[in-house]
Amino acid sequence: MKHLKKLMAIGLTAAMVTTTFGAATALAAGDSKEVSGSHVFMFKSVGNAFGVIMYDGFSSYMEQVGENCIEKSPAETTVAAQVQLLDESITQGCKSLSISTNGDTGYDEVFAKAQESGIPVVSVDSAASADYRVTHNNQASSADIGAMQVRAAVMIELGVPYDPEDADMSKSVEAALADYDGEEIHIGVLSAGIDTPVQNGWIAEMEKELSKDIYAGKVSPELDKKYGDDEATKSTTQAQAFLAENKVDVIISPTTVGIAAAGEVLTQAQSDIKLTGLGLPSEMKNYMPASADDNEFDFVCPYMMLWDVKHLGASTAAIQMAVQNDGFDGAAGSTMTMEAWGDYAEETFTAEEDGDGTSVLTGIPYVFYKDNMAEWVDVL
Repeated sequence: MKHLKKLMAIGLTAAMVTTTFGAATALAAGDSKEVSGSHVFMFKSVGNAFGVIMYDGFSSYMEQVGENCIEKSPAETTVAAQVQLLDESITQGCKSLSISTNGDTGYDEVFAKAQESGIPVVSVDSAASADYRVTHNNQASSADIGAMQVRAAVMIELGVPYDPEDADMSKSVEAALADYDGEEIHIGVLSAGIDTPVQNGWIAEMEKELSKDIYAGKVSPELDKKYGDDEATKSTTQAQAFLAENKVDVIISPTTVGIAAAGEVLTQAQSDIKLTGLGLPSEMKNYMPASADDNEFDFVCPYMMLWDVKHLGASTAAIQMAVQNDGFDGAAGSTMTMEAWGDYAEETFTAEEDGDGTSVLTGIPYVFYKDNMAEWVDVL
């Protein structure tokens, strides 16, 4: 199901201040001597590149302000595995808990225990219950992330290069669709877990974007969803299923594990199915253009997006320090300050209403494409 592709000229490249990334290493999980009095960082599973880089930023900031920290991420991407480690951390006397959750439910008892013990909980990437968290550190608005991934998918299918002068791609996709009269485009989504809050929120925003009039009759409003549980093997299997079924034109994978697995599967198969989503340049370098001289559409993933993952970890640490030292309580309208760190000047963030709780917006989506991949491949 390939369609007539319409090329647009590439605009000027976007400038972005990059962060100098250190080589902080996670401490061994499960050592009570390290947990006692330390700030605990917990990602969905141990060894996930996104989580590793985030902890690098978290630990770098904590080291800068003279605090001890430790990563305690589970071997399995499950709520139960996280709950066990959370309970151990609380029992062993941790100072704070920063977590990217593996699900919407199942944490109340252990988070209540943390609350009773005076241990603040801050969620990042994937939100914890508003009843127990101080606030949620949001890397970018769900609306922007969902909408931009849909726009990227449609533009890639239509052969439209990314133009940094149209940073959110809204003008580019509208212009491309105005002239399009081919077959209806079908989009697949290779996500993380079926119950993972953050990806589900983004997918809801993708569906909201697809309900706009500009897509009517040109892009199917139905997303073909598959779930790889943020595991490389399962994500590979699900990508192979997309390939075997041959029902979609382009795949969005809003998870670094999924997009890398899909990149390998589609590249090896020399498939016409294209790919975009949220990925790390270091993991996607074999599936994306590497220089301005490349034809991006010779690659399975012409462009994708993410954010400064290390800054996301550092800003999470800054939130915890604001709780500890400045009385920051995450109430709507309250502010916290992050010290100058790396290439970043001092920043002030404001907690805003987010569902039943609040969140602090510390980043925006950033597009990786042929003109900037070389800058980032050894950084993220």
